[in-house]
Amino acid sequence: MSKVWRFFASIHLTIALAFVICVVAAWGSLLTMKYPRFYRALDHEILFPWLANEGLKDLPLTGWIYALVFLVSLFTINTAVCTLDKVSLILRSKRPARSFFPHIVHVGFLIALLGHLAGSVGGFRSQGNVVFKGGSAPVPNAPGLTVRLNEMEIKGSEERGLEYLRSNITLLRDGGEVKTGDIEMNSPVVYNGIAFYHHDQGTSPAGIVLSSNGELIEADFDASFKTSDGESFSLGEIYPDFALDADGRPFSRSNDFSNPHMEIKGPGATAFLDLSRTGTSVRAWGRTFTLEDFVIKEYAVLAIHKDPGIWLIIAGSSVLVAGMLLLLFFRGDRGELVRQRG
Repeated sequence: MSKVWRFFASIHLTIALAFVICVVAAWGSLLTMKYPRFYRALDHEILFPWLANEGLKDLPLTGWIYALVFLVSLFTINTAVCTLDKVSLILRSKRPARSFFPHIVHVGFLIALLGHLAGSVGGFRSQGNVVFKGGSAPVPNAPGLTVRLNEMEIKGSEERGLEYLRSNITLLRDGGEVKTGDIEMNSPVVYNGIAFYHHDQGTSPAGIVLSSNGELIEADFDASFKTSDGESFSLGEIYPDFALDADGRPFSRSNDFSNPHMEIKGPGATAFLDLSRTGTSVRAWGRTFTLEDFVIKEYAVLAIHKDPGIWLIIAGSSVLVAGMLLLLFFRGDRGELVRQRG
């Protein structure tokens, strides 16, 4: 057992591992530049579950990741053993408190690494969550939690690109507001370990404006509406290339929007409204619905991630920075200089 301990406590092992890690990471960097699409997809996955399944199918591209995980594991053990060894020696020899400063850095590194490990095992990553301004969308893997987009403010130009971004969102649990905040560039809104990032934005039709019996009705897609006489209707599925089969059932002949129709569901029946242009009509339930216009709304595309180790990463980084500051300003001659200036 003592031989194993001495092996992992060796400074020579530290130097060797650091060198090999740099070589493997450099090789991995070259591969990521050569195959950006493959590794871009990995950014959307939780590392260890992905390595246990999909990663085994492309070992020429993922082998360096397995090697890096193994080497970093050895480096972590080496750091922990060295730290325990040196702290034990400091305590036995009753050295001054400043002797602990380098090991505070090591402890911060280990805590942050533990946070990265937790984030690589659990949590989730969800891309492409579209939320229209004023509308809400469910948060994946969080039952009862929804996100509402209140407003967006974006500044930029073709020459300078994106200069300023602010998306104000409200999180609601079972209909009640629990948090409101601004997503800014590289600054997500975080709630219960779930981070909300702004990924993209744009404008898109979010509903339609209908006229019926002299009344204008604005209705969102996949939503219900009422007419002035109290009858209830709802907008259903959109068929890009609408057709009816031999039994009269609707289907789409292709994914091209060459003959788009939308379901309008009413009491006991369904009608299909042509969406190819304004002015089209459908008659059902003793009334005529005419397409007057489309409702155009701004939308944001959110990336929603949950990293169970984020607070460990923050805590470890804080401890590491504190240790570095102590080393820089309060150890040996530097500490004496600070005391003299004080």
